[in-house]
Amino acid sequence: MTNDKPFSAKEVYIIGGGLAGIATALSMQQRGINATILEADPVAKRKMGETLPPSVAPVLQALGIRELFDRPEHLVCYGNTYQWGSDTLHEKHFIQSTLGHGWHVQRDILENDLQDHARKKGIRMLTGYKLLQLDQQPDESWLMTVMTASGKETIQADFIVDATGRSSKVARCLGIERRFLDELTGTMAYFSLPENTEIAQYTYVESVENGWWYAAVLASGELVTAFMTDARLLEKQMQEPKGYWQQLQQTNFIRTIFPENYNPDFATGLHTQSAGTSCLEKCSGINWLAVGDAAFAYDPVSSYGMTSALGSGYYAGQAIAEFLSGKKEALHAYRFLTEKTFADYLPMWQRQYNLEQRWKDSLFWNARNH
Repeated sequence: MTNDKPFSAKEVYIIGGGLAGIATALSMQQRGINATILEADPVAKRKMGETLPPSVAPVLQALGIRELFDRPEHLVCYGNTYQWGSDTLHEKHFIQSTLGHGWHVQRDILENDLQDHARKKGIRMLTGYKLLQLDQQPDESWLMTVMTASGKETIQADFIVDATGRSSKVARCLGIERRFLDELTGTMAYFSLPENTEIAQYTYVESVENGWWYAAVLASGELVTAFMTDARLLEKQMQEPKGYWQQLQQTNFIRTIFPENYNPDFATGLHTQSAGTSCLEKCSGINWLAVGDAAFAYDPVSSYGMTSALGSGYYAGQAIAEFLSGKKEALHAYRFLTEKTFADYLPMWQRQYNLEQRWKDSLFWNARNH
């Protein structure tokens, strides 16, 4: 039995309304297919991922969303300042790049803006829809069971996209295993800064004995910070604002970004989330594929997470359009592209951590120095 709906009438459902899911929908729409996005959260939440490098610019243009980054809620990022591998402070200036500057974005605002943009484009965006079960039918279409505010519903789809991030909920429903290459976590906190505080619009990174720190100024007048370490090494005190601040004060230069006599009681949003490198055993199959972190999750040290979400979403949308028009090899091409991108990342990821030899006997760095 085959599903013989016309190309433009195929029911494509994207599970997840973050960057990857919306990018996929926008890309598909360019090819004449309107997908439906199901997002579990009513509104976007704050989450890790504030810095976009200049290399993302071509993808933003291809998706038609470049102008969203000119909003005052986002700041231009002019480069990176980092202390990694030695006590010397290094700078990388984006002005030397042919692609220009990057961005420091407020992730929740960006995702809400993208959802509004998708709706204005005519893309159906349903929030508060949580996937419970997924079954493939004899004709290779899908039957989904979802939970909404009104209770359980069943939805039929011709094609499913897993854009649920690192949880990869669709793939889990299909019994596809996820491979974890490390157990990196990020503990984040936001610090409100006094008015007229001047901090250069750079991304700040500093390695320490048991991990590394990240900081960036946001248009909200906050300094977002994150401590990256393995889950088994994360100290309980880091889960409380006072303990987090005390650890931050042990850094060499991240602590100097703050104004003198700063009151750390202004810390908000302290939380920990997974940030390690991981991947699905396979990222596509019969009438489904995974995008963004759901398929391949990258270490934040690579600054590739959001770029991957948007880029893989764009290519996924094009691949789905090709596939639904009868070119069955399109999903194989998408899988090859995304797997190659991840394979190319792995040695670069390892080289970055191998640059740090000062604490090679510590548990964190020893696990990464091969």
